[in-house]
Amino acid sequence: MPLISASTRSTVTTAGTRVRLTSTSTPCSWVQVTALTSNTGQVNVGDVGVVAATGATERGIPLLAGDSVKYPTNDASNIYIDSRVNGEGVIWQYGAG
Repeated sequence: MPLISASTRSTVTTAGTRVRLTSTSTPCSWVQVTALTSNTGQVNVGDVGVVAATGATERGIPLLAGDSVKYPTNDASNIYIDSRVNGEGVIWQYGAG
């Protein structure tokens, strides 16, 4: 049975400025990221190169309000988010197995 952490919330204060889910090394095998249902714009999830901007510079997995993705990683601190709207974000949890 997979081990699962409690849900944690992360937000992007200034749109266009990527934010690390956690600044602390957090070993795991996956991270489940869900865009806040209150979001009015897109949030992108990815590595240090994530960009939520419209157009050719966009990088990462785009999520709209309520969308979710299970992201494989060995450390939750390797996952970043960016948003198109100030103050929007995600809820995330991680696990092993």
